[in-house]
Amino acid sequence: MADQKKHEKILSPDGKFMYILTKAGQIIILNLVWLLTCIPIFTIGTAITSLYYAMMKNIRRNRSYPLVEYFASFKRTFVRGSIFTVVSGIWLLLLYHLQTIAVTVQGENGIFLNKLYVALMVVTAAILIYLFPVLSRFTMSMTDMVKLAFVMAVRFIGYTILILAGTALLFWLSFFYLPIPVILFLPGTWCYVCTFMIEKALRKYMPASDGNEDAWYYE
Repeated sequence: MADQKKHEKILSPDGKFMYILTKAGQIIILNLVWLLTCIPIFTIGTAITSLYYAMMKNIRRNRSYPLVEYFASFKRTFVRGSIFTVVSGIWLLLLYHLQTIAVTVQGENGIFLNKLYVALMVVTAAILIYLFPVLSRFTMSMTDMVKLAFVMAVRFIGYTILILAGTALLFWLSFFYLPIPVILFLPGTWCYVCTFMIEKALRKYMPASDGNEDAWYYE
């Protein structure tokens, strides 16, 4: 009888198991929408911004509904997110092109330039880790957002290295070893994990709560 009650409690709509299952389903839904909204390519930054926003507000803070928050953020950050995507994409492609040329240059100059361009690509990736979460949270000029993202990447270098290494590892595993269907949930799951690190960084630059506003990000 006790076992039956325990079983019923676990499978009840308000039980922990069903809660976890619901959240897992919502992450998959957000992941699928993220994939679809990344298709135009220039919207990748906006999609990442919206994924982070919905992941924090709905999945972690239980506010509103995942798709409602995702598309609300997508609409709000579409222009800036698209500009960041295009500019950073052109910049990274330029660095990659220059790095491939540097590899062919003989001598110390070639070695120096090769290391320089690789370092600049890594620094750019580190800034992008925080840039889109910053876009999802703060209202400031785009220049200030880039500056803040750079400061956060340096100040929280431990988190930066973990996220960069983890992202690179997941890309490598997905490309060479993991089955293709993992793309249906892996990016969203990794975003969820990263929120625990990135959120600690964002909170350091948020104004103190006066206790009156109903702001989910102060919880």
